[in-house]
Amino acid sequence: MNDWALLDLPDHKTESELLELCWDYFRLTYIVDERGDHLAFRDWRGTLVKFSKYAFEHTVSGDENYRDGLGLHELKFVRNRAERLPWIGLTLTGICVTEVRHQERRGSRGRRLKRRVLIVSDKSYVVVLDREDDGCLRFRTAFPAAAGYLAKIRGEGAQIEVHRPSTEKKMPQS
Repeated sequence: MNDWALLDLPDHKTESELLELCWDYFRLTYIVDERGDHLAFRDWRGTLVKFSKYAFEHTVSGDENYRDGLGLHELKFVRNRAERLPWIGLTLTGICVTEVRHQERRGSRGRRLKRRVLIVSDKSYVVVLDREDDGCLRFRTAFPAAAGYLAKIRGEGAQIEVHRPSTEKKMPQS
């Protein structure tokens, strides 16, 4: 897929109006439906991916010092991150060539966290997920990345797979 649509963010809106528009999109696409029922968003392998308000805030901001769960986040709205909110779902559903990498890091309490990083190579887009103890994935953030940052990610973690969507059409069985 060459042309991924960006979220339409009107130029005449204030930052708080844009944040509200983006939150509504994120919430209704990845967390709950119009009735408020929880969505079970799954990646191309069928693994449940959990989304949160904290992850949303990091996804649409440029705050480098963000720590999920502390409740502290100086939200600095970044348009080019926010307008790519639809790309999260496109990446997770596996409609594009996606590089899956594994990283480990220490959490704020010293616990080792397993991290799965998805990179859409042709879009230079990164989706960051943590694997939870129950096997589910927790969405952490997503952002467009420069070539240097992609090289850094590739240097820090092991490649697990390169997912290639099936483009072959199966012949009907007779």
